[in-house]
Amino acid sequence: MLSLTSNELREKWAEFWQSKNHVNLPEASLIADKESTALFNVAWMQPLIPYLAGKEHPLGHRLFNIQKCVRTVDIDEVWDTFHLTFFEMMGNWSLWEYFKNEAIQWSYEFLVEVLEFDPRKLAVTVFEWNDEAPRDEVAASAWKKAWIAEDRISYLSEKNNWWSPGPVWPCGPDTEIFYWVWESEFPPEWSNVKSDEDNWMEIWNNVFMEFYRDEKGNFSKLSQHNVDTGMWFERLCKVLQWKYSIYETDLFAPFISLLEKVVWLKYEGNERKFRIVADHLRTSFMLINDGLTPSNVWAGYVLRMIIRRCYYNLILLKRLGIEEVEVFIKDSFVAFKGLRDFDEERIKKVLINEISQFEKTIHKWEWLLNELLAKITADSNQEKKLSWDQIFMLYDTYGFPLEITKEIAAAKWVELDLEWYKKALENAKEKSRQSTKAMFQKTADWSKYLEWVPATEFVWYENLEYENVKLLKEIETEDGQRILIFDKTPFYPEMWWQNWDTWVIVLDDWREVEVISVQKVAWVILHFIAN
Repeated sequence: MLSLTSNELREKWAEFWQSKNHVNLPEASLIADKESTALFNVAWMQPLIPYLAGKEHPLGHRLFNIQKCVRTVDIDEVWDTFHLTFFEMMGNWSLWEYFKNEAIQWSYEFLVEVLEFDPRKLAVTVFEWNDEAPRDEVAASAWKKAWIAEDRISYLSEKNNWWSPGPVWPCGPDTEIFYWVWESEFPPEWSNVKSDEDNWMEIWNNVFMEFYRDEKGNFSKLSQHNVDTGMWFERLCKVLQWKYSIYETDLFAPFISLLEKVVWLKYEGNERKFRIVADHLRTSFMLINDGLTPSNVWAGYVLRMIIRRCYYNLILLKRLGIEEVEVFIKDSFVAFKGLRDFDEERIKKVLINEISQFEKTIHKWEWLLNELLAKITADSNQEKKLSWDQIFMLYDTYGFPLEITKEIAAAKWVELDLEWYKKALENAKEKSRQSTKAMFQKTADWSKYLEWVPATEFVWYENLEYENVKLLKEIETEDGQRILIFDKTPFYPEMWWQNWDTWVIVLDDWREVEVISVQKVAWVILHFIAN
């Protein structure tokens, strides 16, 4: 097997697919389109869905790319040797041209002939069957022709080997390629993904779009088939650079070295915290660079959670002053060079703003949570579990992210009652939605509320955060809606086609209130907040 740097791997990938008459597809933003049900682009398939469904692509029928992606479903596993929230996906596509045999043959060719993988260390999975599609013997036969041993081929259910971007659109079986990662040089004869999953690492997935499911759930065969593949760039770097984890590859090593110097600790023995900081900061850089800002809703909430989880783990290593954090962020741009041309000033401003806001409340949060945990752990007869209402109070009243509650509780061997917490959270969200809906349905006579209130100074373009802002008036309408009016604000109100800004306001007692709407009436900006 070749030993390649990350840049050399990028070059090999481009050269190979260009030799197969594929065109390089420019990468898409990490932030999913408004029409998407996903928050982020989790794979290149999302932007390509219209073309997989039959629309003619302007670049042709054969495409390849290395696309940047974000997924947070595995965030609790980021500390292991190969999971990430931000990652790059190497992909190639056939829109209505070649299908299973060619795709599988070229996958084998790239791994074995170009990268010089030992085929004895490869295993694959193929689709078993379901009520709508048969066992994928075509894919299995193609792998046998490519010299993959029959006992290394596993047939797995649709849970493992069926791919669809959602309940509607093209879908189909897939075949996944795995690499042997256990300590022994080669896997035993009986080993495959089905019988020995923990010792195999997935590196490549070939999806065969041959079916279509419509809005009513009707299932049909596509007249034109597509191929959509995805290979984990960071995982392949791990293999090609002979590293135990992706965090020791040249993609992360410069940052890990920087972090060691900043916190005066060694990576060895602190792997979990180092890896979370490295992954989450890198992800934050990329999401902010693509235009996202932290908030309490949708993708903005995910970014807020990632930044705060990153910073909390940094605190566990060493608490830095805000000036030290600024220097650390600046040096991190260099450590993660090559990912993209960063808008460094904007990224730094957004990060420092969020970290500063987090710092103001974290001491209060930690004290509250540790008080609750101390009572639980002190009583030997009490179940070591934090109740749903305590978790909800920390989140709803004080804005304590669930992920950090998990982090602190796990360190003290305390479980969380999440089932009822999730129900309470959904009820709160529905109440907020109904309140917002009612607010827009009602026409209010604002004159009785705004008498003698001066015009609000709009200051967003100067800064993202303001302290010492004067609260001029707090209003509670007849229907219970709460509204705050300040002498100045960085919140942009709804005007013409522009939506209002969503963020949070930190009150004097450190409670965070969510801004659900911002409106402008007679030069006064009104901040509607969640009850």
